[in-house]
Parts: sequence; structure tokens; C-alpha cells
Amino acid sequence: MKRRAIKALPSILLTELKQIKRWRKIAIKGHDPEGVHQLRVSLRRMRTAFTVFTPVLHPDYRQHWRQKLKYLAKLLDKARDLDVFLETHYPDSSTDSALENLLQSQKKHQYENLAKQLQSKSFNKPCRKLKKQLKNSQWASLHGQHLSILTSSLAQQQLQQHYDRVLELQSGLDLNDELILHQLRIRIKQLRYGCELLAPILQSTNTGFITAMKALQDDLGLIHDASVQQTMLTSLPDQTQHEFMLILSATKNTSQQLKSTLETRLETFTQLPLPWDGIRKESESD
Repeated sequence: MKRRAIKALPSILLTELKQIKRWRKIAIKGHDPEGVHQLRVSLRRMRTAFTVFTPVLHPDYRQHWRQKLKYLAKLLDKARDLDVFLETHYPDSSTDSALENLLQSQKKHQYENLAKQLQSKSFNKPCRKLKKQLKNSQWASLHGQHLSILTSSLAQQQLQQHYDRVLELQSGLDLNDELILHQLRIRIKQLRYGCELLAPILQSTNTGFITAMKALQDDLGLIHDASVQQTMLTSLPDQTQHEFMLILSATKNTSQQLKSTLETRLETFTQLPLPWDGIRKESESD
């Protein structure tokens, strides 16, 4: 019997909720940056799942949970931004740096606030509520629509749509438009998460395809960092601004180098075989 898309979604979401439970504990302790990072990833993967499965979900239900998950993920942004900056520019914690000391102090404050939020009802109640809903045997009939759509059909349609959205921005890309470059990164990330979530039903291996997306996503992230960091300068004390300007200069140079090869790399990526082409629908079973 061919598997229906509405039956595939609960197991995907429950897997991510399990990861959230695991990484939340690590994030609360505040010693390992991977806790916040992986917690953020799982929340974003869940948002992508709700988007990919749009055709089989009631719009109000889908939109409610996408907004709720976006709110929860946003709680982690500031702590993650500080982690990334410190890991990138101060991998050796023994440096005597006024800027590093300032950012470490800010990080400690952020993590203290974050620990309270991660232990609060506002974070944990939605996770428990969604888990309870997904385990309800009537979940599909309560919150689903077009229940006959197969997972294979949905994968082909939705992944192609996400891929087309990447191509839309790639065509005529302006390397000086930081907003467009940031949007491109988001679209590539959504496509990557979609491929990962639907990997079990893709006929061909998508390792190379995902690896290429991950590399593009990382490079676009570095380009975005150079843009965002410029806004940080005015909020820093005078004694740290010279040090920060040196970092900003290096980040801008890296950004320009990555931009110089970005169009070629995007072109190479678009020539790769698409993992969802030729999905064998008959191989699906409950």
C-alpha cells in the first residue's frame, strides 16, 4: 500500500521534538554552544516540514505552528550570534582582548536569560501540546486535508517548488544586494532541510546535492555576517572599536572573495541531478 503524505509528517515532527528535548537540556547548562545550535536547527527543520507538507494541512493549523516555532527559534538568535562570532574570531579563549571580554560578558548574560526561557511554560508547553496532538490517532482527520496525496507526489512537487525559488533568485543575481543574498541563503537552507526530511523516500542518494547546498549556505552566511557586523560598531565602547574594525575588515575581504566565485558555484550546483527526479512511487509502503 502506497504511503500517504499525511501519515509521514507526524513521525518527522516527533523525531525533531525528541531532538529538541535532548538539546534543550544542553543549552540550559550553557557550556556547549552545540546545544543552542542544534536546538535552533530542529525548530527550523520543523518549520520547513510544516511548509513542505502545506498541501495536506489545514492552513490555519499550519500557520499557527509555523508562527509558534518561529517565535521559539527567535529566542535563541542572540546567544547563537555571539557563539558564532566568538568561535570564529576568538577560538583561543586565552587571548587578552577587551572586545572578547565584552562579548563573553554579553554571552553569559544571554545564556542566563535563555536558560530561564527554555525552562519556562512559554517554551515547553507548545512542545508538549504538539507532541500530544501528533500522537492522537485522529490527528490526520482533525488537522489534515487532501488525505489521498502520496508522500512521493508531495516530495516531487514541493521540492521542485523550493528548487525553483532558488533558481528564481539565482537568475540575474545582484552580488551587491545583501538582502537578496540573504534571501537566497534562506531558500537554499529550506530546500536542504526539505531534502533531508524527505530523504527516506527519495530514489537516488542526495548526499552530493545536500553537501553542495551546505557549502553554499555556509558561504552565504559569511557574506551576510560582513553585512550585519557593520551595524554592530555603533553599539560598542570606544576601547573595543579599533579591534572590531580589524575583524570587520577581514570579514569584508572574505565576503568579497566568496562573492567572486559565487555565481560559478551556483551554476555548478544547478547542474547537479535532482534527488526527487524519478521517485519510485511503487516502492512506498506503510
